[in-house]
Amino acid sequence: MGDVLGTWSVGVGFLLGIAVLTLKDWLGAKAKVLLDFLYRRFAGSRLLRRAALAKYTHEVYRRHKEFPVSFQVDEALKLPMASVYVPLRGGSGDQLAASLREARHSVVLGVPGAGKTMLLRHEALMWARHRIREGRRRVDLGELRGIPVLLELHRLNKDATAGLEQHIVRHFERHGFPRAGTWVAGALDRGDLALYLDGLDEVNSDIRDRIVDMIKDFGETHPECRLVVTCRVAVYEGQFTEFHQTLRVQDFDEHLIRRFLGGWPWQAGTASDSVEQLLGALRDTPQIMSLTRNPLLLTMIAYLYDFVYAGTDQVLPHTRSEFYKQVIDNLLIDRRRQSVFPHPLKKAVLRRLALVAQDVPSDTHDRLALPEAVVLSTTRTVLERQGRDPLQAEEVIREIAHRSGLLLVVDNGERYQFAHLTLQECLAAIELAAEPQALLRRYTADPQAWRETVRLWCGVEPHDSSEVIRQVFSGDPVLAFQCLADAHTVDSSLAQEIVEHFQDRLEYGDEQTVTAFSVVASDPGHIGAQAFDFLWVTVRSAANSGLVNAAARALAGTNLPRAAAKLALAAREPSEPAWQSLITMGDLAVPAFITRAQSSTHAIHALWSIRTPKAALALNELLWTCQDPEVELLCAFHLGELLTVPEIASELCRAPVPGDAQCMDWVWGPFAQGPEDALIKIAGKIAAILDRLEPQAIEARSGLPTPDPRIIVPLVAFGAATEVEHVGNHVVAGSISLHTAEWISPRRKALRDLLPPHTQKSVNFLLAYEPRITSRASWDAPTQSTRFDYSKSPHYRFLVMVSLALSGVAAWRALQAATGEWGWGPSWLGAASLIQIVGGWLVLVSQGALVNSRALRKFGLMSLFTCTEAICRPRGSHRYTEWSSLWSIATVGLLPVVCTYSYVALMQPYGVFAATLAALFVLGSYLSVHARAALLDARAWMKESGTVRMILEDLV
Repeated sequence: MGDVLGTWSVGVGFLLGIAVLTLKDWLGAKAKVLLDFLYRRFAGSRLLRRAALAKYTHEVYRRHKEFPVSFQVDEALKLPMASVYVPLRGGSGDQLAASLREARHSVVLGVPGAGKTMLLRHEALMWARHRIREGRRRVDLGELRGIPVLLELHRLNKDATAGLEQHIVRHFERHGFPRAGTWVAGALDRGDLALYLDGLDEVNSDIRDRIVDMIKDFGETHPECRLVVTCRVAVYEGQFTEFHQTLRVQDFDEHLIRRFLGGWPWQAGTASDSVEQLLGALRDTPQIMSLTRNPLLLTMIAYLYDFVYAGTDQVLPHTRSEFYKQVIDNLLIDRRRQSVFPHPLKKAVLRRLALVAQDVPSDTHDRLALPEAVVLSTTRTVLERQGRDPLQAEEVIREIAHRSGLLLVVDNGERYQFAHLTLQECLAAIELAAEPQALLRRYTADPQAWRETVRLWCGVEPHDSSEVIRQVFSGDPVLAFQCLADAHTVDSSLAQEIVEHFQDRLEYGDEQTVTAFSVVASDPGHIGAQAFDFLWVTVRSAANSGLVNAAARALAGTNLPRAAAKLALAAREPSEPAWQSLITMGDLAVPAFITRAQSSTHAIHALWSIRTPKAALALNELLWTCQDPEVELLCAFHLGELLTVPEIASELCRAPVPGDAQCMDWVWGPFAQGPEDALIKIAGKIAAILDRLEPQAIEARSGLPTPDPRIIVPLVAFGAATEVEHVGNHVVAGSISLHTAEWISPRRKALRDLLPPHTQKSVNFLLAYEPRITSRASWDAPTQSTRFDYSKSPHYRFLVMVSLALSGVAAWRALQAATGEWGWGPSWLGAASLIQIVGGWLVLVSQGALVNSRALRKFGLMSLFTCTEAICRPRGSHRYTEWSSLWSIATVGLLPVVCTYSYVALMQPYGVFAATLAALFVLGSYLSVHARAALLDARAWMKESGTVRMILEDLV
């Protein structure tokens, strides 16, 4: 009987093999359809839940790793989130991302283009990025907390009757996790989700109150879930006062502007030059520099500079009005696609729409957004004046909104608004260029709404602005003063009268006056030169300290190189107004402080405060050339801290360093970008300076900036390795005390105390438990390529094959016992054993046991222990309790069943002695192969990662 079955099985197997080869593609397609159907049907089940979450993680990562430029729909213009995103700051200067994690419920407010949506997308991307790496299929889900759900609130306009829970379930379905209802309900109860609700302002106004109540109810029902709502400032009416915090996105400063431009994907080989050239051009045009504070406008500037100005003679204009005109013209002219409507027609439509929007009174709620009906009606009027078919109004608006980005669709298409208020004001000024009286009537009726438009009007066309400025001066002298910088032509006596008026007011030091003086003094014309000279004379010779401080701030606000040179002459001590004002000028102030650094240690701190690559390069030069030990030490502390700034570290990689310098160059080995990386020498020099300090000297400088932990950690860990004594008594409740470190030298202890608390704890743990790897070899090792993947090694494959072979023998005997062909035990026992073997291996395969040794060990060899541990843990103390116990129950009997049936299968034909010898041989082979592989894995881990993996994973 067995021979017949064997012959038939071989024949059938041969025919099946031919059929499979012939129909491989067809079978593959059908199998994929079947698997997709089964996945969609059972994705929410316990069996496939983790696979569905892994797919969700992949989809979140794919969708958010790049983002499209809002004013261009071309796929090629998608920007990499990792390099371009700049951490946004709130009113207190703290990073908004960190603030969101500190509170359960938050509201984030900002003007259009401030980066609210980008903040939420970046949070979702970071969650996924920690669990997946580019090019990898497997996902390490880790602890399932804070699972991001980025829900655009405009989706609720289509179905406001559905609850937030239903919209969350639909969100997971759109991201590759169908039928997630049951799991979502449990995740909400456990507080595992982080719900990011983007764009309350995009909810239709007639249902907005209902949606607000829905969000409030959701927050009360699920208080453990993180809840973040974003909204435009103009729309928000304090609906969520009961939330833990309300944050407002702040404008970019010069440091963040540089960081954004440094991450922009410039054309190949031009990144460094383009950033410096653009920053130089912006400094020469202070009025335009102020626009870069808004992320959206900064993106427009970078786009124009990279895609429009590149390869041409075009340069940034010197006035805001001209710049806005260039932005508008270049965004309206789509060079990659054939436009249906001509540029002049679209610009005429935008000008008229801007005027209509500006005419909305300033006290109107959400005055920036125009209803769709008003937009279409205005467009039809313009089309009729141009001799066009008014029925084309919708097509014109669609082309403007989708291709230029100047007009944004809000409130789910019910309203439109300009991408930035200043663009609207500029277009309104152009529309009224030949109508100064119409402009003045509007300004008189609503000064708050029309102030900026009046300023722009003075510069959009080369007309005489004297009459407009004269009338404005009688009611708003500050505005008239600002208009002097924008105007092409102004009566000289009027200009003199205005300047003299503000010379008398400057001593009061109010911000409006100081800013106005900066704007006027930066103008290259006669009036600007007069204001500049007055400020310099005041800084140099005035006795009134308040007047000197205001004049110094105004000079710094011009962002002119000659202003930096003048302030440098007056900045003799840190207490003087000129010194502090000079620091605010950024790179323009670096040369002045370099000359003072040899004689004034305060100049080193000033260079550090500037926090730009140019300032860091100046500190690096001082580090290598200065002979004064105190200056050298201060440079080490300040420059060491600047290494934590990515763009500065990137620039220092190419910094000039002495080739024969003696330093601890091994310190930066794990982080070097190659053997030519200058940071190897720079960090080594800093480490050498720190290493020779006495404990008292380190403690005396606790007020200085803390150098990069990547420099301090090796000094503490490896210098202390030989000083470690018995430290088991320092372990309390599973953690290392930070205050019982008598087992390291005072010098290392003083250095260690400079580290953040969590890094101190990691260092203590390493020294207490792993002193054998605290060596130079374990630190240098990350540059070596000695990888060993146990799960992909032949050793592990051998173990899996042995396990499968034994399981096959046991399954065959269990089948015979179940059918009565083999009389060993009752038939029900054989059937149950067969089900256990097949079911257990299905679970193991679903958990990746064929390629993951941890899965086989946890759910196969140690399933009984894992099951007991998971069941006995208190609820909530382990995030995997549910699935750990489930999978372990399914495999808990696999090991005894396989061992028993395979042993009996050998015992009956060959006897107990032979079966026992065979079992011992298999067990010995199993253990020896596993031990050898584990040894190779441990050696490779120590060589490959060593201390870096244990201490610095969060710092690399």
